[in-house]
Amino acid sequence: MKTIKSLAVLLAAAALATACSDNNEDRTKVAVVTFEGAAWTPYVAATVEKTYTGDVATENYVWTDAATSLSSTPIFTDYGESGKFFGGGWIVSSYNSKDLAAYGSYSYDLYVYNAENADAVKGGGHNGSDNFLVGFGNADETRDNRPTLEFADGKARTVKGCYVNSTCYILNIMRNGNPLSPALGDEDEVFIYATGYDAAGAETGKVSLSFAKKDKMIDTWTAWDLSSLGEVTKIRFSISGGPENEYGMTTPTYYAIDDVTVEWEE
Repeated sequence: MKTIKSLAVLLAAAALATACSDNNEDRTKVAVVTFEGAAWTPYVAATVEKTYTGDVATENYVWTDAATSLSSTPIFTDYGESGKFFGGGWIVSSYNSKDLAAYGSYSYDLYVYNAENADAVKGGGHNGSDNFLVGFGNADETRDNRPTLEFADGKARTVKGCYVNSTCYILNIMRNGNPLSPALGDEDEVFIYATGYDAAGAETGKVSLSFAKKDKMIDTWTAWDLSSLGEVTKIRFSISGGPENEYGMTTPTYYAIDDVTVEWEE
């Protein structure tokens, strides 16, 4: 709990600063990737009125943050026009709702849970911002389609942390279940993981965060400290736990992140 609180203070302070701050003494730069502003508008799902990842992701869906070089390209598969995203990846979204009955299915997998709104495209991000990332994918014995954040210029940086939240889809299934997956049981626990890699492809570390238990599920933006991964050129995210069948985890592997804080030396 102390780690979460201290990270929250760090990220809040960074968010109040300019998009990119410069320490004149040691030339350390810190930037918070918020996914807000005109440069991100073309990548926001609501811009093209799509609520489903398979409709948004195309081979041209590529974004790079100008200040940090943070980038992500979905891992495309050959599942047809409406299945390109199912290889794993990230979509910039602004959809948010508290109505799990209406927006808790795969047709609305770009909705983040927000107890303040019934159905909106504003105010669903961390600190009341609009935009965030929805990620899909994980790694287990049957597949590895982890969504990846990487620095497009290949320069290693430290990702200090981010905020994580549930999408309506995963939260609904964890709470209520559906024909393909039961709700979380008394002994179930879901974790989210981040694994860092250096320029040579070697792991720099791995951190985890308890995402959900039966009576304690993340349903608001929660700080996640990633600083122990050190300097990385990319981070791969995964989620696991809960009910399983012969194909692996049955709980949908969708989650949201926002306000990624990056630090580097100029």
